[in-house]
Amino acid sequence: MRRRQRILPDVPIFHLLWEIPESFGGMTTVALRRASLLADADKRRLDVLTLSPDLSPRRRQRELSRDGLISRRVRIRNLWEELRRSSDSALARMSEGSPASSHSDHERTPTTGRTDYVLTGDDERAIQVARFRSDGTLLLTDRHDVTRPGQRGGRRLTLYASGGEAIGQWSSATSFYHAWLRCVIGTEQSVIICDSAFVGGLMHAFRSPHGSLIQVIHSHHHAPESSDTESSALGPPTPGNLAPGKLPILTNADRYDLVAVLTERQKQHLLDEDIGSDNLVAIPNPFHGRASTAARTRPRGRGIVASRLSGIKRLDHAIRALASSTSTTSTLDIYGDGEERDSLADCITDLDLDGRVRLHGHDPHARRHFARSSFSLLTSRAEGQSLTIVESMASGCIPLAYDIDYGPSDIITDGVDGFLVPAGRPDALARAIDTFLALDEQQVAQMRKAALETSQRFLADTIAAKWADALHRVVSASPVEDPAGNARISAHLVDVSPVDERVIFTVRVDDLSPGAMAWAKLALVERHGSGYLRLPMQVSSQEHTVLLHGELAIDRLVAGSFGVLDVFLDLRVDDARTRTRLEAGDRPEPAPIGDLEVYATKHGNASIRRAG
Repeated sequence: MRRRQRILPDVPIFHLLWEIPESFGGMTTVALRRASLLADADKRRLDVLTLSPDLSPRRRQRELSRDGLISRRVRIRNLWEELRRSSDSALARMSEGSPASSHSDHERTPTTGRTDYVLTGDDERAIQVARFRSDGTLLLTDRHDVTRPGQRGGRRLTLYASGGEAIGQWSSATSFYHAWLRCVIGTEQSVIICDSAFVGGLMHAFRSPHGSLIQVIHSHHHAPESSDTESSALGPPTPGNLAPGKLPILTNADRYDLVAVLTERQKQHLLDEDIGSDNLVAIPNPFHGRASTAARTRPRGRGIVASRLSGIKRLDHAIRALASSTSTTSTLDIYGDGEERDSLADCITDLDLDGRVRLHGHDPHARRHFARSSFSLLTSRAEGQSLTIVESMASGCIPLAYDIDYGPSDIITDGVDGFLVPAGRPDALARAIDTFLALDEQQVAQMRKAALETSQRFLADTIAAKWADALHRVVSASPVEDPAGNARISAHLVDVSPVDERVIFTVRVDDLSPGAMAWAKLALVERHGSGYLRLPMQVSSQEHTVLLHGELAIDRLVAGSFGVLDVFLDLRVDDARTRTRLEAGDRPEPAPIGDLEVYATKHGNASIRRAG
């Protein structure tokens, strides 16, 4: 039998997560499914790397494999489990470039033990940690109270050889994690796919001559108050405040080799807002399973929701829509658990829907119920893609969804294979239910057939091919950032000129050829918050100097209610993306911009603050 041709580049491919908890949600599920999909597509082993000290990788792998949640070709690895088994020479290699100083923490933490030692302060946060090998010898001390013993301030992680001598030392956990990842990669060209927003925020500064990094964004990139717009279908959300959990990723998006989002719409919004650049790709999550070849008949009025019961899902809207529908016989089965269960139960009772709306709780096989349901409802404030829409369609169950960011409009063709409803409008959702229930049987059969055909776009083989293309792109590309690039670029803010309702920035870059510059963007990063704005800069040149000009609506600054914004210049030069702090130039006084002003910090850099 002829062996299936490989589709992935012939390099090690790793998935990176913080942990794989006993109970996990969508992001972890997607990461494990993707690792399994790619491993099985190429008939090769793929590793999932984890950083949590509380994970037993071998036990967790057995459990996941037993439950059918990962392929047998996927191996779970863990930082701490591997360090505990590492030889002294391997630990020394990891510590290269970070040798231990003469100081150790023997005098403040236990030097032997069978279980890890954690000392907490008055606020219950750790201030001293010691981790041990299985033979009781000291592996690592992690001090959070370096500045003043007993009080949080400063950090020092010290790695110890089996004989007790300190051999490596780091001033942050991030640099320690990076050191381990460089050892995992070794000298082979490799790719790391990171799904966790938390871990991704630690990875933007990761550098290896052999490792490329792909960061996946699974949900909306704006803070909830920015994304909760009733008219989101009319255009992108107002730029400004980003989702705090994704802030380190989004404000450093250029530093990843590739940033993957789930929908073309989100990709376009990131481009429109100048958050992303030329390293964005849209790859949807796959539907794992088989799409039905023909939709079975089922009672027309049987509705379903499969979702966690949380506020962002707005399941009370689904219940209210059913109550407002003219149908008195339609039903709604809700599968899932969460903190909103009691309030939803009260809502059902208040609307006299007991018996018509049923809360079934968590069901690991909830998706199977799409096959016997007629329509599904999605009422979320925001989604990354909403795979439940695809799962519903694959069973011939017609989705009725709020037209939110992101997902529904990338999947549903309104009136053809589902219905798109103005976001946040239970009354409009009720009218969509009535419209669906009023269709004749031939029209419904056509919709179910169209839904099945749409779901084919999200089958595993199709999405595996998209990931293969992305991985080949990363492996064949040049490095995204020149480590010495920032040192070579000197950029100065020449002028700030308010004109009507706009402000025009002029920047001078010395000793740089305009032809070497693919693009330039001015970045305004809030110093102690989640504000972030970028604007494209146009190039004009003089002898030995590049001048850049860009404009920004003053309202975008004022409406954001930002604190201090520090000003950077982002460039792509000679196939490398770099960021440099913008010097304020020769300006003795702050330059006014309406109620704001551009001023020079004590280090001579440009920042923006409220005037006065």
